[in-house]
Amino acid sequence: MPTFQYRAKKGLNDVISGVMEAENKDMVVSRLSESGLIAVSVEEKAPEKIKEPTTAKAKEASKIRRKKLTPKDLNIFTQQLKTLLRARVELLMCLSILYKQADNALLKEMILEIHNSVKDGKTFSESLNKYPNFFPQLYVNIIRAGETSGRLDESLAQLGEYLIKEQDFRMKVTTALAYPAMMILVGVGTIFVLFSFVIPRLSSIFSDFNAELPLPTRILLVVSGFMQKAWPLILALIAGMVFLIRQKKENPLRQAITKIKMRLPVLGELMRKQAISRFTHTLALLLHSGIPVYQSLKIATPTLENKSYMQQLDQVHKDVLGGSNLATSMSRADFIPPFIIQMITVGEAGGRLEEVLHEITDAYNQETEIILKIITSLLEPAVILVLGLVLGLIIMGMLLPIFQINMLVK
Repeated sequence: MPTFQYRAKKGLNDVISGVMEAENKDMVVSRLSESGLIAVSVEEKAPEKIKEPTTAKAKEASKIRRKKLTPKDLNIFTQQLKTLLRARVELLMCLSILYKQADNALLKEMILEIHNSVKDGKTFSESLNKYPNFFPQLYVNIIRAGETSGRLDESLAQLGEYLIKEQDFRMKVTTALAYPAMMILVGVGTIFVLFSFVIPRLSSIFSDFNAELPLPTRILLVVSGFMQKAWPLILALIAGMVFLIRQKKENPLRQAITKIKMRLPVLGELMRKQAISRFTHTLALLLHSGIPVYQSLKIATPTLENKSYMQQLDQVHKDVLGGSNLATSMSRADFIPPFIIQMITVGEAGGRLEEVLHEITDAYNQETEIILKIITSLLEPAVILVLGLVLGLIIMGMLLPIFQINMLVK
């Protein structure tokens, strides 16, 4: 849709100017008249061209191309684009403004390529689809729905709200687990330093000990001797495991760790409720955008982030494509409780499926926060107790020979 730059009279003396997106000049004049303004001049404005980056900047951007943009960058991009579109700024001009304002070199380069792609005739959603690591399939499909309905700003508003809620929940989890994680890190680091560097130096005290050392002391010396020689290998193994876990979700090690966590009493329930909440929220958002149920299921399934759950939902998707209703199909997924099936049945029968999904999301978010508080309240004393016992056993193992020496002297 073309963009027009206008000048209009407001009252007798004031003249204002601005930019408006419309199909033709007559529509601009009509809108100005509805706002109580008298058009003085209306000129069509050509889309502003973004200058290509210089060779030096292009090389610098290519160096950081492998880095990923964060969810925070996506949220900021969405909110800024939504604000500009609601101000009736044309899409190409919006991208041009965002390009000039962006501080992140990778984000700047990405906006440039999206701008040029849209300018070449591709749709906005097609241009975003080139960056699957930054714009997930959920994002692209909702943008596509907004383009079809002509309400791209509303789609961006929905996405902005969704991203903010997801970011808030991640922040709650991070904040709740930060202190216990720091305690575990410091405690494990202290034990590692004691076994690898401190105990070996103190072991020389017992070298001339004529009597047999106590069993706890002998165990400590054996473990300490092993860690003193193998600590570089231990650190390399830990770094390798962390690297593997951070790789693709299909990684076998990551899947094995996920299975173990899912079987834990409280943590497993937390992860299950969190996955269901994220899935229902995403499904409701897609349905609100006018995307069919079968397609929404396919897009929302990856948000479960659990291979077993995703396989079950793939079968649900096939059943829905075959003509089955959503509630009946989802009842075959064993991780979905009967409560949700009943709610979805009521929602489908009354034409309130989207509203019911939001209610399920809110209920599970509340339950997730309660479980998270229980975990953090139990985790802190448990960590203190375990670290205290380990450090106490280390100290006891080092002091027992000294007590025996005192007994022999007496």
